Amino acid sequence: MNDMTQSCPKCHHVRQPGAPAPDWQCPACGVAYAKASEGLRPQPVRTDVFVARQQSQFAWGKWVAAAVLAYGAWMGWQVSAKHRAEGGATEQSSSGDVQALAASVKSGDVIIYTTTTCPYCAQAKGWLTQNGFTFTECDAQTSMDCERKLQELGGVGVPFLMVKGKPMKNGFDSDEFLALLKS
Repeated sequence: MNDMTQSCPKCHHVRQPGAPAPDWQCPACGVAYAKASEGLRPQPVRTDVFVARQQSQFAWGKWVAAAVLAYGAWMGWQVSAKHRAEGGATEQSSSGDVQALAASVKSGDVIIYTTTTCPYCAQAKGWLTQNGFTFTECDAQTSMDCERKLQELGGVGVPFLMVKGKPMKNGFDSDEFLALLKS
């Protein structure tokens, strides 16, 4: 190849016969002819296309959960606002009635199913004690009999109260409790 003239694909230097560089290398820029030629060949076009990662089929579940939580918070706010509007005046004006009602409660009229770790149970027991109500506590966490009885009554959570044989299934509500005692 020394006898032939060759043009460098990179710097376009024309190789002269008797050049001191090897036959495969351009004497002017030092590039290998084969390597420089590869750069001149048309490169294959990439056919792979960037595909955005598809969202999980359960991504909608996050939106549903957020909507349910927002609805629950709104309903809770509505119920508490209603309770404050109705219950606040009732409790202030009828504290004498509550004490008279507490005095009429007999042993066994009020049974409260609790657990030792339930903060709402402690609040309910505190309200009952503060207002002088006699009640029987049945701890479903420490007593298998209490747990069995709670399940038989249809209780799924605590505090669960039985007031004169009638269940308070949705936790403790002082207005509901007083209404059940009066009925």
